[in-house]
Parts: sequence; C-alpha cells; structure tokens
Amino acid sequence: MSAAAPAISAGSPCQVKGREKTVDGVTYICRNAKGKLVWRRSPLVSQEQIITVRVLESAALEIGKTSIVSVPLPTGGSSGVVVTRTDAGITALSVNCTHAGFPVARVGKLLECELHGSQFDPTTGSVITGPASRSLLRYDATESNGGIYVTIRSY
Repeated sequence: MSAAAPAISAGSPCQVKGREKTVDGVTYICRNAKGKLVWRRSPLVSQEQIITVRVLESAALEIGKTSIVSVPLPTGGSSGVVVTRTDAGITALSVNCTHAGFPVARVGKLLECELHGSQFDPTTGSVITGPASRSLLRYDATESNGGIYVTIRSY
C-alpha cells in the first residue's frame, strides 16, 4: 500500500520555508505564520489590461457638448464615462463623483454631482466646488475614422 502525497491547502503545515508548490494551477509558498510553517497562496501578480472602445460617432458630439456613455471594462462589467468635445479636443472622465461615487451630469458649462453638488471642469475633471476634493478620473480619448474612442486601463 503506497501513501498518497499529503494535500496542500492554505494553512496546512509545510517543512521548508520559502518552498513553492503548484497544485491545480494555484501556487503555494511555505511561510512562517504565528511561529509555525504553513502553506499560503502566492499573491497574484496583477497585469495591466487595456481596452479601447468606439463610444460615439464624431458627428454625434458637437463642440461644447457632453455625452455620457457606457464603456465595457477589461475585467468585466461596464463603467460610465463622460465624453466632452472642446476646441482643444475630446476629454473622457469617469462619471462617478470622487466624493461619494454618485454620477455627475452636465449642468450648464460644468459637470455636477446631483447628490451633494460638487462641481467639476468638463475639460479637465478638476474640482471647482466641493465637497469633492479630488479630480474625476481621466481616460485616454482619441478621434479617428469618424469615431470617438475611449481607452480604459485596469490593473
């Protein structure tokens, strides 16, 4: 009768600190935890994922106008993006206010959070009035072949 190799799982005992083993695609490392050597899952190395999506036809966005579009995320789901055309070009910003995450909308010449009234510059995303204290997240935006494209990166 042959003895089967002991199963490796997070928290089970191990013998040699720093030793690595991979089981079913999961890598474990022998680490010291509370004075005992145990297997711990190796931290995942995040990789940058990039997606560029055509969000609008160029003719659909006049100078000085803003449109809110949904852009698929590289990791799944989607994100709202505020796209604005100015004399200087196209700007793409996160639709979520940096104060409480509520969506912003175009009100006059500004982007405004409907929940607490924070106001942002639609060309830069910078805060004009709070309570928000951080600028809106900015995405890369380009225009070519009659379309407006937004590039989203995730890590």
